[in-house]
Amino acid sequence: MLKHLLNIISFPKKQKNTEKSYEFHSPLNSNPLSFIYALICLIIFFSLISCGRKMDPTLDEYLPPEPVEKINLILTSDKILLSWNYPNKAKNKIKSFLIEKEYKGERKILGYFSNETNSLEDKEFIFDETYKYRIFAISLKGIYSKPKEIIFTPILLPEIKDFKYQITTEGVIISWRADKSLSYNIYRINQKDEKIKIGSTDKNFFKDELTFSTINTFSFNGKLIYLITAYVSSEDKYIESKGTEISIHLDSFVPSKPHQVFWSITEEGIHISWKEVPEKWCKGYKIYRKISPVEEFKFIGDTSIPLFVDTEYSSNKLKSPVYYRVTAEGPSRESIAEEIMVIINF
Repeated sequence: MLKHLLNIISFPKKQKNTEKSYEFHSPLNSNPLSFIYALICLIIFFSLISCGRKMDPTLDEYLPPEPVEKINLILTSDKILLSWNYPNKAKNKIKSFLIEKEYKGERKILGYFSNETNSLEDKEFIFDETYKYRIFAISLKGIYSKPKEIIFTPILLPEIKDFKYQITTEGVIISWRADKSLSYNIYRINQKDEKIKIGSTDKNFFKDELTFSTINTFSFNGKLIYLITAYVSSEDKYIESKGTEISIHLDSFVPSKPHQVFWSITEEGIHISWKEVPEKWCKGYKIYRKISPVEEFKFIGDTSIPLFVDTEYSSNKLKSPVYYRVTAEGPSRESIAEEIMVIINF
């Protein structure tokens, strides 16, 4: 093709004439269309040459993929949770991850995992021994990335001791003997025996604000159970102890005695009111009644607010004294009762 082009675009030729002068011949002089055709062919030719010099578009598939960005470790009493981050933009270029574990110079493959996996549990470890974990990303063509490594020595944290608790109007305060180098997680144990984290602290006590609904949700077998664990953390490692359980019997939650009980009587009935007790975990109030000093009080109703109306008796029906007893109701026990006598002087 090149030869054909060179034939079309002829170079200047010497023409000897009687006057010894030179005459230049070109395609433009001879045939303008031939020159345009040749120019187009040259452009196409050199384009093909330049394209041939480009990298094979599939070559990048054989390059090592991007390595894992970061590895994090969480140690609990019975397992090491290994997790890692990988660039989202490169995830479609890999098919799997290879996880290796090295202990005392010996390597062990923990497995191959899909490109959507980002964590692994390892339950085979010994406290105070050192392990090295490696993660490789593997491309669609089976090419391995550079490994991302992390070295880890599991340590056993001390558990809490000498715990105490105090019931307050807001809930409960739990305290213990603390280690200044440790922080603490506080969990409640629910009725399914699941631990629900409710807070953390670096102090030696924790205040848990409670309502009756919260106590009712988490208590079982007449107890409210807490789990307190010690932990330490760094940028890429987190270690947490097994923890110590603390049981608080619901009988410990006894609300205050209702005070300042007043009554009034109308045609609708006898209105009884009192000052609200301060305990936030109080369920409500129970009202009892008797019509004779020698009788036992009988339960006649309850209320969630410090007000109760007894419609059995009104200003038209009350002929003799009526006695009432009011208690605040806790999760398991009632408060000391406050008693009043309602009487109309005829």
